[in-house]
Amino acid sequence: METLLSSTPVAFVITLGILIFVHELGHFLVARWSGIRVERFSIGFGPKIIGHTVGETEYCLAWIPLGGYVKVAGMADVGSEETTGEPWEYPSKPVWVRMAVIGAGPFMNFLFAFLALVFLYESYGVSSFKPALVSPKPESIAQYSGIEYGDEIISVNDQIVADTHSLWKAIDHIGNFGGQFNIIRNKQELTVTLPPSDEIRYGLQTLVPAMVGEVISSKPAASVGLEQGDQIVSVAKTTVNDWLTMSSEIRRHPNQEIAIEWLRDGTKMSGSIVPYGIASGDSIIGHIGIFPPEGMHVNIETGESIALAGKAVYDSSLMLIKFIGQLFQGQRSTNELGGPLRIAEMAGKTAQSGLESFVGFLAMLSVNLAVINLIPIPVLDGGHLFFLLLEGIMRRPLSARAREWIQYVGLAIMFSLMFFVIFNDLNQMVFHHISELFD
Repeated sequence: METLLSSTPVAFVITLGILIFVHELGHFLVARWSGIRVERFSIGFGPKIIGHTVGETEYCLAWIPLGGYVKVAGMADVGSEETTGEPWEYPSKPVWVRMAVIGAGPFMNFLFAFLALVFLYESYGVSSFKPALVSPKPESIAQYSGIEYGDEIISVNDQIVADTHSLWKAIDHIGNFGGQFNIIRNKQELTVTLPPSDEIRYGLQTLVPAMVGEVISSKPAASVGLEQGDQIVSVAKTTVNDWLTMSSEIRRHPNQEIAIEWLRDGTKMSGSIVPYGIASGDSIIGHIGIFPPEGMHVNIETGESIALAGKAVYDSSLMLIKFIGQLFQGQRSTNELGGPLRIAEMAGKTAQSGLESFVGFLAMLSVNLAVINLIPIPVLDGGHLFFLLLEGIMRRPLSARAREWIQYVGLAIMFSLMFFVIFNDLNQMVFHHISELFD
């Protein structure tokens, strides 16, 4: 089973199948609960592979696995459908019931992501690193108080800090009241006092050590002799203490020979390496074929698992909303958009990494699906919700002709977006490599 799941096509189909099923199940359950007749529950679009009717509902599996749908009586995604006014038809229900049916799909994706993350935290705990290296956010209380990039926190108000997880627990324990932070900087122990502040965790963020978590065979890192557990200490003659600094330095030297030094069991080793270049937006960045360390797993209580899962879903949703806003403002490149090929690649990679990575990927993708579906574009759930909101305000629905034209516009937008992201995937993952063969 594990070998089968590690296949990229199989992992892709399973990923989409789970997320589509969860989404459509939300629509289905609330429609049935509200007394609306469900005529078809389909995973996939287009001609059906197999179908079976139970009661009044046909359950189908279709050939195109890029979506699904629940067909309820009296409702058509595009155009209009004749209705008879029967109580089990969608238009016969109050606006709030119809909004509940539409909103149940995204809600189920949020709920799935939340439960998946609770499962991960309960099963695997949280990842933590030693030592607790930190960096202050620009213009934060931590920065103004004297915390510097790369400082190691060893205690907070005399509470010993052994790793990054115990650091966050110590900070959460003191709340917004401030306190004394004992740190090590340049092998010297210092004390920094942080004043009371409403800023989240005083603007501190932890750093991942510059240790090799995994080495990809046939890549430059493997060729130079790097192994899992090695600690990289310098790149291109620049000293590095954490993963971000190290990877940033490597990214700056695509297709250039640079010196690299690392520690293995206290012994310093060195070599020359040529990071291979890959496209990132409008530029080329260097990679050497390593993954960051996973850190050690620390078990946590159920209450903390629930709180962390809720925070992760909220933070991921907010981050995607900000990205969409920045995209429309021209602050982010459309080259950052990924489509089905990118999803397939990530599904395959996370499946090969194990259950923890794959379930985490499913959770984050489920959040993305929920947020994107709530965008008020006709034919998406957000578009339907917008029409229902207008109906509630106007006390009457838009005319069938107006809805039909708006839905066709929505379809054109969706097909254009789908074409663009697929082309973007091909450009990033295929065309770029083909062009390299002729350089």
